[in-house]
Amino acid sequence: MAPMKSFQSLHSAEPAGTQANAALPAATAAQPGNSISARIDKIVDWLKWPMAVVAISVTPMLLWALLRTVGQCITSPTSSLIPLICGIVGFAILWRRWLGKSRWGSFLITLEHESTHALFAMLTGHAIVGFKASLGQGGEVRFAGKGNWLITVAPYFFPTAAILLFLLGFFLPFAALPWQSFLLGVALSYHVISTWRETHRDQSDLVVLGRFFCWVFLPSANLAVLGILIAFSRSGGDGVNLWFAYLREPIDYLYSLLVAK
Repeated sequence: MAPMKSFQSLHSAEPAGTQANAALPAATAAQPGNSISARIDKIVDWLKWPMAVVAISVTPMLLWALLRTVGQCITSPTSSLIPLICGIVGFAILWRRWLGKSRWGSFLITLEHESTHALFAMLTGHAIVGFKASLGQGGEVRFAGKGNWLITVAPYFFPTAAILLFLLGFFLPFAALPWQSFLLGVALSYHVISTWRETHRDQSDLVVLGRFFCWVFLPSANLAVLGILIAFSRSGGDGVNLWFAYLREPIDYLYSLLVAK
């Protein structure tokens, strides 16, 4: 008799009022699973609550760094600010007027959602055995092995679309035009809208992870993503380095108070 190999199936349903992306287990008879992915799963699962503690500890610092970065964009604007704002506002209007009401908007969210599940499954050593993102029928990713919490939570903070749009900017014609800043604005707007749309108390992925964990982990993860995206869109790598400097400011201030005493 052939040994059993477990498969994990992450499903996304089309929204009807509110959208549901369910994480549902499945099992299929096959050869033994990948021992490397099983070990990675154990390590990642062990890190779940330590990561939650770290996340809630650094949330004030991440909020401070985000506010400082936005303030820097306002007080010392660069040439990339206007195309960035055009991208943000333009996509928000497009979503409000058309995409948000169409099946294509739901399809885009489902496609990125499932792609992010698949990406993190592969990054943690899992083979993808099935992928579906359809227009009107939701989506599904199936991968070999048990899986881990990072695969489940990834679509709710990781900016897959932002990375793809940024890379696209390198290949567009008329290099003198600010494609990257504009597309980063589009990606930033899309990330905020899609994350807001997907994250609600009835979201099945989040129920599986535990609502308390999600409330602790996701705010800090999204603050970090937003801060880095805005910092990078302003001045590239130098902007990210400045964001890290802002991140350290509360610690440096507290340290100076302790030393002064």
